[in-house]
Amino acid sequence: MNEQQYEHLLHIQTAKPQQGFPSSAEYHRYEPTPYEALDLLRDAYPLESTDTIVDFGSGKGRLPFYLAYTFRVRAIGVEMDGGFHEEALQNLVSYTKKHRTRGSVQLEQGLAEEFTIPSDANRFYFFNPFSVNIFRQVIANIIESVETSPRPVDVILYYPADAYLHYLNDETPFHYVQSVRLPLKNLHERFLIYRFDMMESSW
Repeated sequence: MNEQQYEHLLHIQTAKPQQGFPSSAEYHRYEPTPYEALDLLRDAYPLESTDTIVDFGSGKGRLPFYLAYTFRVRAIGVEMDGGFHEEALQNLVSYTKKHRTRGSVQLEQGLAEEFTIPSDANRFYFFNPFSVNIFRQVIANIIESVETSPRPVDVILYYPADAYLHYLNDETPFHYVQSVRLPLKNLHERFLIYRFDMMESSW
């Protein structure tokens, strides 16, 4: 399906990217993950209905709605921008009217680094929403949550920034487990999945 068909199916409006630039250099402009890419991730990296995924920099909520509909998971969107959050809440009302039983979507407004990681959250999604400095803080919060409530967790990166990869590879217990490339796209347009499992780690 194309973008318009997916927006119609999910009963949401998320297609327009951000105009202009964010007020803070630490946070990057909003751009939704293409549905074409999400379909490839869906096929290569299926989720279970028991999974809880957190999307940092969720904008208008495309990823949480897509995954809730597709896998019936609990999906949490965390967005700093109040305008995008309001649009996501409008999408939630619209989505719920049509797909009340297709997963669970929760939308939170606030800074990613201040978001309290739920003890059952086990998947974390990033489409370069902010600087590596904030990414470090968020990953530290995830690790702290895992140490308190042990469970395997995955970090999913789309179009990953080199700084993110250097940090995960060199300074954290996360290790690379999978990549999903988009056909006929440049080498950076891919998903990379990293995992932290305390049972398998010497961290």
